[in-house]
Parts: sequence; structure tokens; C-alpha cells
Amino acid sequence: MAKSIYKFCIYAIIFLNLGFLDIFGVLDRQAMFLSLILGLFAFFVYVFDENKVQILKGKGGTETVVKNFLEAFKRYGNGKIEWKLYSYGGTQTAEWMSNWNKKVYSFTNSRFLQKVCYVLFLPFLILCTLKKEKPDIFVATNPVMWTLAFYIRNILSLNTCIIAWYHYSYTQKKINRKYLYTTDYFWAISKGIENELISYGVDSKKIYLIYNPIDVDTFSLVKRNKNKPLYFIYLGRIDFNGQKNVSELIQALNMIKGEWKLDLFGTITPSTKDRLLSIASLETKKKIRFKGFKENVWNEIVDADVLLLTSKYEGLGMVLIEAAAKGIYLVSSDCQVGPREIINSKNGRLYPSGKVDELALILQKIVSKDAQLPSREDIRRSIKKFDYYNYVNRIENFLNNKVSEKGRK
Repeated sequence: MAKSIYKFCIYAIIFLNLGFLDIFGVLDRQAMFLSLILGLFAFFVYVFDENKVQILKGKGGTETVVKNFLEAFKRYGNGKIEWKLYSYGGTQTAEWMSNWNKKVYSFTNSRFLQKVCYVLFLPFLILCTLKKEKPDIFVATNPVMWTLAFYIRNILSLNTCIIAWYHYSYTQKKINRKYLYTTDYFWAISKGIENELISYGVDSKKIYLIYNPIDVDTFSLVKRNKNKPLYFIYLGRIDFNGQKNVSELIQALNMIKGEWKLDLFGTITPSTKDRLLSIASLETKKKIRFKGFKENVWNEIVDADVLLLTSKYEGLGMVLIEAAAKGIYLVSSDCQVGPREIINSKNGRLYPSGKVDELALILQKIVSKDAQLPSREDIRRSIKKFDYYNYVNRIENFLNNKVSEKGRK
């Protein structure tokens, strides 16, 4: 019932916003007032929707992909496509979109007020975008955004192709099934995500596997730490037993004998740090360092032997590709999507997620030198399919085939 009320309110807001834009020849102030009332009413439903719009902090994997996307097309694109970035709500740090031709609608840093602004203004802003730009394609990373664009496109009778570009596992970071029917195509960033969509009943013809772009050729190989201790690194947001599941890593390290050290780079709350240290053995505490978030983290790492990842789920696992491009050996959980498409016998090892003993056994063999690591050059070559050139080819092939096909219908 709540979802039906929410859907009704959104439809009503769209139609009322059409009145604001003078599409029918009259600027209707009553429509503006009713839209605000309906928006406030819809807000109370929206706050309970698990697929609400997320606030970008500017430091995550999605932002890195969007930044790399433009770089890839500037270097290898055919020059026939003009890309423009619309940011609804803004971002805490804007460096990742500095090179884009962009339009940014910044709201507020308050999460509560952000939600209010999204409900009140997001339909109107997307409506303005589509009406003004009349784009051939509209790519959205959030289910609410691509759904609004889908309905508005139909109302305005535009020939815009709506593309869903979700950067998470559809099963682990659950998405309401209704959003799977409000887009023309899906860009899947991993084979695992493609399989999830098919399992949900999405036609495979609507799914296109693109992966994520990495500028492999510009990554310089890092040195191996030939002298003891063996050097592990962890890169990414640090939580206890959430998505990143760093507690599993600490438990495994408690079992390792020999000389090693670990640096963890990424945001962490004081309470999470305390919890992780509380489960670390005395020996482990001496060997790990929390380095915090670094804007250009690879500039901080001049040598490294192994990158560790213990996630419960990923969209693809950008940090794995970046580390492999630097020639760093990979050890990761075999979570549902992502790592298994990157890691193979030429660049690393996978362990079953949740199996701390198996992770500890892999790490012990590396520390004890019982497992020989592949060369840095072989590790880099293993991820060639993710480089800018191949990525742009996949996107342009999609646009040439799928979007032109839709335009002929």
C-alpha cells in the first residue's frame, strides 16, 4: 500500500511539474503548491525505501569509475559522442568530476535535508534535464533516478534510451524488483551481476557486460619487499563485519606465524578501529597500522607484496584491478560477484568468504615462502581486458548496436 501511495505521489509530482515548465502554456501556482504537499507526503514513504538515492562522498568506487569513464573516452573515443554529467545533490569532494562538462545541483550536507530535497526536487530536476537536453541516452547509477527518467521520458514522448548502471550486487545490496522494469538496458559491471539480473527474469538482450575502466598503462609497477617482513596492504573503506568485513582479515592474521606487516588505507571510525584492535592478538597489534584515507593512495605506496580483500560482496572490485596493474599479488574472498572475474592463477588466490582458516592458510604459505608469487609483469598482463582501450570499444559497440537499434523502432 505504501509503495502504491509513493508511486501515485511521484506520478502526480511529475505531471504537476510539467505545469511549472509551462508545457501546456500556463504556469500553474496551484500545481506548485500541490506538488510540494505531495512531495512532503511521499517523503514519509521514501525514507523507508531501501533503494533511496545515496549521497556521494566523492571518495568511493563509483566516483572513480565515473572519472575514469571520461578519461577513457577522451583518449580512445571516436569523437562522435558528447558526454555531460548531471549531479543531483552534489558531492562532498568534487575532484572526481573536475574534467567533466557538468551541471551540479548541490543541496545540503544534512542527510535528513538531502532526503527532503530529493523527494521534492528530484522529479523536477530530471524533468528539466530531459526536456532541455533531449539526450539520445540517459545513464543513471541509482534505481530511483533511472525510474523517474523512464516515466518522464514516456510522458514527454522522447526518444531517449534509459540505461541502468548499478555499481553493486543486486542480491547483496538488494534492489526492489520494480526497478528492473523501468529501464531500456542494463550496463553490468561484472559477469556475476549479469547473472543476477538474468536470475531475476531480465531478458539477456537488455544486459550488456562492460566491466569498469582502469588506466592500466599509466600505473607504474611497485617494488616487491624483498627483505622481510612481507608487506600486506588493504585499500578501501574499513568496517568491522559489514560489506568490507575487515574483522575476518584480523582473525586470519592472528593465526599467521613469521614476519609480516599490514597497512590499512581507508576511512574508519574510532569505534570500528577499537573493535578491530579488540579482536587482534598482541602480536597482530604490533604489525598493523591504520593509515587513514589518502586522496592519491597509490602515491603513498612505493612497495607492496600482497593486496588483501575480505568483502562479503562487491560490484566488481576496482581496487583489485588497480593493484594488479601495479603488479601486486591479490588475495580476496570469493564473494558473489566481482573478484572471481579478476583473480586467476596468474595474479592471485581466492578463498571462500567466511572461511577464516582457509584465508590464514593462503597467507601463511606466502609468508613462509612456500608459495611463489608470479612476476609483476605477468600480474599486470592478466587484467588487460579492463584497460581504457578495451572498455571504450565495449561501450561504443553497445551504442552502435543497441541504441541505434532502439532508435529505428
